[in-house]
Amino acid sequence: MSTPPLPVYELDNPPQESFWRSASLTSRHVFIVPIVESSSFVAFGTRWPSSLVEVCFVARGKVEEHLGDFVARMTRDEAQVELCLWPPLPKALVEQFGTIPPYEGHEYEPPSGTPVRGATTTSNVQPYSRLRGTPLWTDEDITSRYTYLAPLSDSSTFLAIGYDKSTQRVVFAAQGSLTGDLGDLIAQVVEEQSFVELHGRPPLPPGVLDLYVEPYTPAPQPSL
Repeated sequence: MSTPPLPVYELDNPPQESFWRSASLTSRHVFIVPIVESSSFVAFGTRWPSSLVEVCFVARGKVEEHLGDFVARMTRDEAQVELCLWPPLPKALVEQFGTIPPYEGHEYEPPSGTPVRGATTTSNVQPYSRLRGTPLWTDEDITSRYTYLAPLSDSSTFLAIGYDKSTQRVVFAAQGSLTGDLGDLIAQVVEEQSFVELHGRPPLPPGVLDLYVEPYTPAPQPSL
């Protein structure tokens, strides 16, 4: 018996029906990952955890236009949503829909059963809840406003760094809940005329980035 084709949804024209078909509420798990095209993202809807991860669908969209609404829709569908560097899926499947960028120069190694998560923040990063409702961008030139989103070690959260490219200055650094804050933050910075990009790590000079993100250390390898 042939396997039915994997549904692939372009989020500029999302389906009205459920993404999940027959997947039970308890097994719905979505992995959102950054890809080389930083204005876009790819999401894998899976049945996970299980002995064998089953991919139910793939969704592709633009960070500014679709990411907030997509997370909100998955939350309404009672799916657990994670933002991670690499999902626990075969490399060939992931690269079929968008090559994951390298992380600190390390080559992609498919995880054995858990997602590879992101960075750890320093004390210079504020909760978005403290900044909500106040302007994040003020006097910066509109064409130089970039908001960089990135995964954190807690994959239910995200990092947002506002960077003024003309002055090479960080304007704000915040972290928040993926399901509770991400859509609001994206909507706010887009209204304030900032570009929004999703990266494995924010593309800032190391001396600047280290003020907000602790240096990356590879996970210890299990002993043989």
